[in-house]
Amino acid sequence: MFEILSRWRQARRLKGLDPAAQRRWQARIDALPILAPLTAPERDRLVTLGWCFLHDKRFTPVDEAPLTAEDCIDIALQAALPVLNLSLEHYGHFHELLIYPEEFLSPRHYVDDNGVEHQGVEELTGEAWEQGPVLLSMSELAYSGSWDGFNLVIHELAHKLDIANGGLANGHPDLPPALRQPWLAAFPLAYAEQCERVNEAERTDRWDGVWLDPYGCENEAEFFAVCVEAFFTDPIALNTAFGELYALLKAYFGQDPLPRAPQWCPYPRIQPSEIPTT
Repeated sequence: MFEILSRWRQARRLKGLDPAAQRRWQARIDALPILAPLTAPERDRLVTLGWCFLHDKRFTPVDEAPLTAEDCIDIALQAALPVLNLSLEHYGHFHELLIYPEEFLSPRHYVDDNGVEHQGVEELTGEAWEQGPVLLSMSELAYSGSWDGFNLVIHELAHKLDIANGGLANGHPDLPPALRQPWLAAFPLAYAEQCERVNEAERTDRWDGVWLDPYGCENEAEFFAVCVEAFFTDPIALNTAFGELYALLKAYFGQDPLPRAPQWCPYPRIQPSEIPTT
């Protein structure tokens, strides 16, 4: 019964996706480098998913954020990319995106190693609540969409993928059964290796061996979000750093961004065509 109702609602939503709307959304795909190389069938699916995402969620500007219709379309399209061959249901049941004009302050509470509780605030550009909305800052959204390893929308929606498996962000999304044991074996080792690389880079001030955003060392949830972000926006870096994780994410998402990404060489003195692929 629920599936019938869901299909009925989707059919009603898609009635508004007329040729003019299609052209408008396709133009936004052309404007975002990580989306432009998609095939025609992939673009059509992306528009359908993005349209449903936009009409399923409330996009709420906060503090007079100058949110435009094009901004909302861009957010929805980038949110749809990770689930292009999955479904929007993989994001769980959140209902709202709060869009801030700049960085925002978020309350923080933690207990240190001595058992002392601390409370404060932290300035953030994005956040995904375990039970609640996704928060995004427009100042950082402007930099999302390129092949540079950074994408605020994909990073925060990766947290929702993670949270949808049990309600906690811990780096373990709801994988198909065949991928669960390989992920449990590979992911913690990759996280530990990333932390070692970053610690060594901080000690020596040599960062040439750190391929992913060091922010992923915060915890396994952030490492997962950074890996998903890199998978879709700098797949060569992720594949170079952690080829096994790249292969697992490729199987999970049913996508291979490597062929559609601009080719660059992570190693000196060899050709991009010589780089091992998964």
